[in-house]
Amino acid sequence: MHDVDKIYRNGKFYTMEKEGEFAEAVAVRDGRFVFVGSDEEAARLTAGESIDLGGEAVLPGMTDTHMHLVMDCEARQRVDLRYVSSIDEIVEQMKEKDRMLEEGRWAQGTGLHIERLKEGRFPDRYELDRISKDRPVLVQTYCGHTFMINSKALELAGIRKGFLPPVDGLVDFDEKGEPTGIVREGIYNDLLLPVMGPILPTYESKKQALTEEVMECAKAGLTCVSTYTSYSGDPLEYLHQYKELEEERKLPIRVILNSSAPLARTIGAVTGIGNDKIMLGAKKLFSDGSLSSRSAALLEEYQDEPGNYGVLIHDQEEMNREVQEAYQYGMEVSIHAIGDRAMEMVITAIENAVRHCKEKQRFRIIHAMLPSKGHIERMKKLPVILDVQPVFLRNWIDLCEERIGRERAKNFLPIRSYMDAGLIVTGGSDAPVEEINPFLGIECAVTRSVPGKKEKKSLGVEESISVFQAVSMFTRNAAYCTRQEKNRGTISVGKYADFIVLDQDIFAVPSEDIHKTGIRKTVVGGNIVYEREK
Repeated sequence: MHDVDKIYRNGKFYTMEKEGEFAEAVAVRDGRFVFVGSDEEAARLTAGESIDLGGEAVLPGMTDTHMHLVMDCEARQRVDLRYVSSIDEIVEQMKEKDRMLEEGRWAQGTGLHIERLKEGRFPDRYELDRISKDRPVLVQTYCGHTFMINSKALELAGIRKGFLPPVDGLVDFDEKGEPTGIVREGIYNDLLLPVMGPILPTYESKKQALTEEVMECAKAGLTCVSTYTSYSGDPLEYLHQYKELEEERKLPIRVILNSSAPLARTIGAVTGIGNDKIMLGAKKLFSDGSLSSRSAALLEEYQDEPGNYGVLIHDQEEMNREVQEAYQYGMEVSIHAIGDRAMEMVITAIENAVRHCKEKQRFRIIHAMLPSKGHIERMKKLPVILDVQPVFLRNWIDLCEERIGRERAKNFLPIRSYMDAGLIVTGGSDAPVEEINPFLGIECAVTRSVPGKKEKKSLGVEESISVFQAVSMFTRNAAYCTRQEKNRGTISVGKYADFIVLDQDIFAVPSEDIHKTGIRKTVVGGNIVYEREK
């Protein structure tokens, strides 16, 4: 009978309990750390297996606190338009996709950056008709908040002259009152998705895509993901398939499922239900759109589009009701809020819920990119976590001041100010908006510049944070999100033995090289779930 199941030795295990603290060895029994200390101490233990890590640096397993795992699966089936530079290029790449599709399927592209198009605008219905007049065509921005569709898609969705969207600003019309083909936000879910059909049409194709996706997460150093309902129409993101993968031992990571569906009210399912691999997370709500599509709700107009203040998805009364209803049932509530007007609404709704229900769970404000004066002081008094995506910074270095003006740009994604105020800040990718690689986000948080770019322009360097603080966003802080701080987030006795072995010491390399960090091993529950080929 051995003392422990496994010993991992000869490593540099950064515990993330304190800055600079590290151990040489860990021991695992029943999926948890039972020893963290020196190689000499570890040698006194008997183990079923002993693994030499060759002196490599080790971190707790990373958590992506905000991503859309199934949506990332689906994005891989679409044309990747992230790097196109003109509308003609969109048409040519999408024509290639059109030729490959069977009859009845939509031609779809994703990842479009308007700021990279020489025309400086989105393609309209008539330009997308050049791809096909008979097949529906859809292109979506990288942020997933704006969609461009051709005339056939407009016809199928019932969007025509005289159409009245549920919220002003969700459908663009020309001077004759005809829809241009540019739509936003909930129009996709409400009108396009029902007539599109699933991009992964069969049970088997969904399961295969999901199998590949969770392994990609493990390769990236993620041991847990907090995933939000995709635009697939499935309120629980293929829950049954996650369960099948777990039973088949093909689920290498932990998954927290967050949903916009009223699960607490309808079936009594609340935050925390599940097991150590699959758990129900938060109720997801939206308050506004995105800065890239100028639909994030602002208190002052957009610098580059006077008269436009963005879009609020709810009024204050509706937001108060939605938040309080979920919260009183014992749900965590995660609310998308980018602009300062949206953050004002969300903070007010949280204050209302706590006042009426007392403190039950923690709230998450997702993105929190543009707080206004007084917001930080108010949030300090609330059980609020700021769930941000530092990797977004790389898209805004050249565009931010043009979009919102110099003064507001100074307060863009103020991670350091949040942390200095004592607020818990976590890190995610919002995949498929960005890549799932957490080291891109860590470098962006530290340097406030574009990883891998020789010309080092930055955005708000006074909001830069230390490497330890940035890693904390994806480890110890991330575990705090769903009251998992006793189980995950640091390399500590009693916690899940989830950790990653790196090919460079992230605390020793220059900050501009952090994004080059690779994964040699990913370990979940003490078992190696990914190992890079030598």
